[in-house]
Amino acid sequence: MINSRLVWYLERNKLISLMHCGFRKQRSTTDHLVRLESFVRDFFAQRQHAVGVFFDPEKAYKSTWKFGIMRDLHNAGLRGTLPLFIESFLKNRQFHVRLGFSYLELFDQEMRVPQGSILSVTLFGLMINSMVKAIPLVSNTPYMSTIF
Repeated sequence: MINSRLVWYLERNKLISLMHCGFRKQRSTTDHLVRLESFVRDFFAQRQHAVGVFFDPEKAYKSTWKFGIMRDLHNAGLRGTLPLFIESFLKNRQFHVRLGFSYLELFDQEMRVPQGSILSVTLFGLMINSMVKAIPLVSNTPYMSTIF
């Protein structure tokens, strides 16, 4: 329910970049594959060079900055109960590592969003969104676009 409300707010207020297609309704990574193919074909037809830069953030959920999530929620205009709930959701989380039938000591989850939570997908997407906004387009060509 919390995730549905957050996604509705972000989409309704157009706070998620159009270049971000992962885990969004009526969008998928296939959109980016089609865009990339068109980009390469057009440049090939014009006998020009095309450059692609791709990144796959290793351990993405583990490196998500909790303060950055809260900052992005605030910058999105969210105040009141929803951001307080999300802050509580992210705070003071601990986990055990199980080895066979025994558990190792408790570890604090300092920099990450919890794996397996649908809310984590949306919060990670919000962080990626702020990265998309920070990447300048370096070319005036109509084919240049940032793809996420």
